[in-house]
Amino acid sequence: MASNESSKPKRRRKSSMDKPPHLSGDAEFRVLLFGRSGRSQFSLANSILRTDVFNDELCNITESQRHRSEAFERKLAVVNTPNLSEYEASQKELRRVFKMSVCMSCPGPYVVLFAFDLNNISPSAVSILELITKHFGDSILNHMMVVVCHEEEKEDSALEKKVKTNRDFRELIEKCGQRYHLFNERKARSDEKVSRQLLEKMDDMVRDNGCRFYSNHQYQEAEESIQKEERFMMKGRKKEMLTKRKELESRYTGEGLEKEMLQFETRIRVENREKAERKISEVLGFTLTAVDYAAAVGKGAALGALCGAVMGFEGMAVGAAVGAVVGGVIGGAASAAWGYVTNAAAQMNRR
Repeated sequence: MASNESSKPKRRRKSSMDKPPHLSGDAEFRVLLFGRSGRSQFSLANSILRTDVFNDELCNITESQRHRSEAFERKLAVVNTPNLSEYEASQKELRRVFKMSVCMSCPGPYVVLFAFDLNNISPSAVSILELITKHFGDSILNHMMVVVCHEEEKEDSALEKKVKTNRDFRELIEKCGQRYHLFNERKARSDEKVSRQLLEKMDDMVRDNGCRFYSNHQYQEAEESIQKEERFMMKGRKKEMLTKRKELESRYTGEGLEKEMLQFETRIRVENREKAERKISEVLGFTLTAVDYAAAVGKGAALGALCGAVMGFEGMAVGAAVGAVVGGVIGGAASAAWGYVTNAAAQMNRR
């Protein structure tokens, strides 16, 4: 089960001989990659996936992209976001980037990487991290690791001394539980061990989090909406599925038929999932923070209660309930506001 835990996990003894963490009920090791430098992010993604999904000449992307592969004894999915430094001035565009990254990494990432160049550690890196936590919540930091990308010839010990003198770097790793990794892009291109060392650190963090992925109300709402859209799409493709089965039955029998049909159904499910993710990312109304939800719902409830006062106590109760929903709609997040309220109520019940 996913968990949005806030307490710090217990540390465990590190072992390079550990197998990949067992992801119960989940076949894909999802990684969400944020950063300030497109090229370093792309190099990092290529190294994790062990395939060149991004070419060396690419400097930036305009929207989040997800790539999959099988490497390091697991199925991998890496969601690469655009260079966040280019979106600092535009909250609207930043929200769009975050919404897409949420939908692509649903039901939640096991690992969140914050990458930047060795020679580009500045106060703006801290401000970007603050933007991430503002939208995702502070508990995402329990699943986050800072990755410093470089192509230096120096030993990591010498580079560590260098970066630790940087106040901004110290602030970043303080927020991320002192988790960081120096990643040599040049060596990683020819030596798989460089990438494996990073994966081992990621695995340790995943185990420390109980092999649970990160989740919050945004992820939960997005996943529910995506699954609902997938079911709707699958119903709309029933005729296509039947037609394809008849076609395959004329060419295959027995195990051959079932194998071909399974491959076709898998392709359909993947197509539906990707279409549903894109659609939900465009329409999902969680563009406000939790404080904004509370404000919108609260103002609507107060106004509804005031209007219902003319009907007496019962009218106030009904007016407040209706007003809360209207407040959420006005805030541009009806379903998200409702999700926020129900999540808060559930937490109160557990106390």
